[in-house]
Amino acid sequence: MEVKQAEELSKMLSTLDGVMKAKVVVDPESGELTEVHILAYGDKNPKQIVRDVETAILTVAGERIDRRIISIAQIGGNESSENPSFKVESAGLSEDGSEIEISVEISFGLSSKESKKRGVKSFKNVLKLAGEAAMEAMENVSDSKLKFSLDEIREVTIEDRKFFIGTMTVISGTGMTRELVFAGKIEFNSVRDVAEAIIEKVNASGLKF
Repeated sequence: MEVKQAEELSKMLSTLDGVMKAKVVVDPESGELTEVHILAYGDKNPKQIVRDVETAILTVAGERIDRRIISIAQIGGNESSENPSFKVESAGLSEDGSEIEISVEISFGLSSKESKKRGVKSFKNVLKLAGEAAMEAMENVSDSKLKFSLDEIREVTIEDRKFFIGTMTVISGTGMTRELVFAGKIEFNSVRDVAEAIIEKVNASGLKF
């Protein structure tokens, strides 16, 4: 890995949920990734941060790293309390022959909106439709003061554990545009897993209505 690539990777890791700043160190001769330093907020489990970092590096750089090279320093609390706070009220999937329907309900304060998306039955489509439904529900419950675009979402397998990682573009009511990276572990309800990861990232992003 070249120094420039390490700098780009550092910027990408800085967008992960709960991370304030990241720095990737590579050996100048071999190009081997030797250290990953993370400055994070104090209210997220450091083990989850490590898993997110591992998944992101594997997906973006194609390198499976030893988690022992990741160092986490946590300070204070996440400042997202002043930001819009979304919540997943429900998330599910139903099948109809060769098609699936994804439904996600998101609340903000006393309001809530549900969005449904249909498509061909495949696991890749479950992830995609879950992301699109969550984003549409957030747009609706915010009265379109936030706009979302799901740029990419993919499944990643690490030591028989399944994860997802995705990127999205968000435009706030003030005109601010942010590209955010979200990730999570695929468990029993993959639709809720995706929706939770997306709203957690948006809540922590500092975007204003």
